[in-house]
Amino acid sequence: MEGEQITVRVYEPSLGEYIELNPDFLVLSAAIVPNPDNEKLAQIFKISLTQDKFFLEAHMKLRPVDFSSDGLFMCGLAHGPKFIPESIVQGQAAASRAATILSKSKLQGEAIIAEVFEENCDGCGYCVGVCPFMAIKLFEYMYQGEVKKMVEVNESLCKGCGCCMATCPKRGIMVKNFDLDILSAMIETALLSSG
Repeated sequence: MEGEQITVRVYEPSLGEYIELNPDFLVLSAAIVPNPDNEKLAQIFKISLTQDKFFLEAHMKLRPVDFSSDGLFMCGLAHGPKFIPESIVQGQAAASRAATILSKSKLQGEAIIAEVFEENCDGCGYCVGVCPFMAIKLFEYMYQGEVKKMVEVNESLCKGCGCCMATCPKRGIMVKNFDLDILSAMIETALLSSG
């Protein structure tokens, strides 16, 4: 500060050098840090975080207030530092997206989901641990005086990723319309056409 004149020296990346500014006012804003509970929430809801530990949107331009998990929306400082008008607009967008879901009497589920084949499933539970959406549960039941184990799929949580199918040693769980014979034929065709 020279006399009553403020001088600010900053690095200008497009010029590649430091420049000096002489503003009439210098207003400093308080730092905004992410909530320390963001990592716990991200694990609970299966959502992503940025490197700075703020929540990450599904797609910056196509789905700016949606999370990658369906039915969850974000706005404001949960997304990152921003001004109040921008937070308000983002809040209105999140409310609008939520209203599109709440206004429907029924929701259409995913067509590509896992299904259990009871005759092959022996209840080993390998698929339960690998499911990233926690859509598979192991349960026990009585059959002809014996305790049997089997898995069941929560169709509203399943995204059809195929992790369960890849780990099942008995072909007890498959993604609909993508059984191993179809996948093998697709791979053979791709190899034949490329060679």
